[in-house]
Order: sequence, then C-alpha cells, then structure tokens
Amino acid sequence: MGVEVNPLSETDLDTADSIFRIAFGTFLELPDPKTAFGDSELFRTRYRARNTRVLAAHLDGTLVGSNVITRWGSVGWFGPLTILPAHWDRGIARALMDETEKIFDGWGVTHRGLFTFPQSPKHLALYAKYGYWPRYLTPIFARDLPALDGPTRRPTSARLYSETPATDRPAVLEAIRELGGTLYPGLDLTGDVDSLDRQRTGETVLLYDDSRLDGVATCHIGAGSEAGGGTTLMKFGAVSPGERRLERLQALLENIEALARLRGAPRVEAGVNLSHRESYRALLARGYRADFVGVVMQSPDEAAYHRPELDILDDWR
Repeated sequence: MGVEVNPLSETDLDTADSIFRIAFGTFLELPDPKTAFGDSELFRTRYRARNTRVLAAHLDGTLVGSNVITRWGSVGWFGPLTILPAHWDRGIARALMDETEKIFDGWGVTHRGLFTFPQSPKHLALYAKYGYWPRYLTPIFARDLPALDGPTRRPTSARLYSETPATDRPAVLEAIRELGGTLYPGLDLTGDVDSLDRQRTGETVLLYDDSRLDGVATCHIGAGSEAGGGTTLMKFGAVSPGERRLERLQALLENIEALARLRGAPRVEAGVNLSHRESYRALLARGYRADFVGVVMQSPDEAAYHRPELDILDDWR
C-alpha cells in the first residue's frame, strides 16, 4: 500500500473531521454515523492549539485517517486515532502509531497514554504492541444541573482566567505549572489554558486560598468547543494534595457548576480515572452518573498522576 503519514494540512481539516465522526459512529453502530458528536468541535480546536500535533494518513494520495497528539508538559496522550471504516485492518493505524511514538520521543515526555474502549480486543492489542498497558477504567460522568430559583450567580470562590489582567497572566501560568508539578513532575496544563482563551472555546477556573493557587479546571463550553451545545466539559481539573483536599475539590466543582449555569451550558461532563477513589465518590454524591466507561492505557505501566491520594478529573478522549 502507498500509505504516507505527514502533518495534517488545514485544507484537510473538514475531511479529517468527517472521518473522525464516521469512524466512531460506525464503531458505535449509530443509525447515521456522520452525525456522531453533533455540534461539538475537536479537530479544528485541537489543530489550532499550540500544544498539539495532528497526523494525517494518506493512501495513494487520499486522506483515510488521522491521529491527534496532545502534550501536557511531561505527559503526552493521543487520540482520537481514526481510520475511514472502508480501510480498517489494513495497517494504517500502525503507520500512524509509528509516527506518533516519534513525536512523543522528540518531546521527551516521561509518560504517555490514551483512552480507548475496554470491550475491544482489537484496540487493546494494537496499543499493547507499542508498550501501552490498560490500567484503571475511566467513566465519563454527566449531570444535568437543575434550574435554580432566582438569578444565576457567578462563581463565588474562584477566579476566571479570561478576566485575569494581562500583566498578571505570566504569574498565573507559572502557578498552574507549579500546581501540576505537585501532581506529577513536569505536568503542565498551560497549553490548554492558552488554547481555550485564544479560541474562546471555554474557560479556566482558578481556585485560590488567599494568594495560593489551590485548584484549576480547564472547561470546554458550548457549541463549537469539544463539549457541544448546552454542555460544559471538564477536560482537566485538580486540587492541591494534602489536608482538606476534598473540601477544595467540592469548592472547585461548585464553581464549575456555577460557571456552567452562567454560560447557559448546564449539562456538565467529567472523566474520572477510578484510581481517584474520592473524586469518583464526590461526583456520585453530587448526582453525576456515568454515560459510558473507557479504559486508560499507559506507557510505561506506571500510575503517573493517577494515584488515590490525588483528586483529579481528566479526559484523554
């Protein structure tokens, strides 16, 4: 086969987005696969982020698949990796994976991973060939927030990155890096913070204890973002470890929910790796329920920041 893998060009964005939807819609057996994911945006927003790379696979000159690779500092994760269904099982995914691993090596990440279907032996076997090991299940939770009596209130005990003065932003970004480093050495979410702010696709919630940053959450909000219309998606949320961490987690969730109501996107979604037992219990207690369950595969076969003493909500889809 004449398979070539290169960076995705902007002229191929529409086709790559269509392949992504058709591939997932076909796997999930939707009546009309091309309608998968509705009005949410993934390819365009990630393509324009500064901490991502998007690979394209061409077969004899025709785009047939792609993979999105994201860097969170020392942590790298990829997906969605999608192939046009007519070309499944022809080695195209392996060609994309070969180039994906080269990008991770070039970035020098110390931990890499993906989110996939635990019920699919084919997916598990493919990624195992590249050293990825399935660890904890990761439910994707959702909650439709009930309407409140009275006016919608702003987040009360947190700040929003979009409202941070330009002169203060370097210090805020450094505080986010420092908080990430307490969870896993080199973990850096500032690429996502920058992307949400520049593209106007969401918001970063900042939880403080006096002047100390104690929590952060990157949230995609509404149509045109990864969340889709009416939805707020917590891509990553975490609080500083140690004493009173559960109180901080509850405060972070309360502020995210207040933001969701304020922005008219009251369906809130969040992924939680089951290694974070208290985070899982906290979501259940607040009325969140799992929409579906995936599994995180990691290389090397180590926990990284997926550890029970930490409270983290993350989504590697």
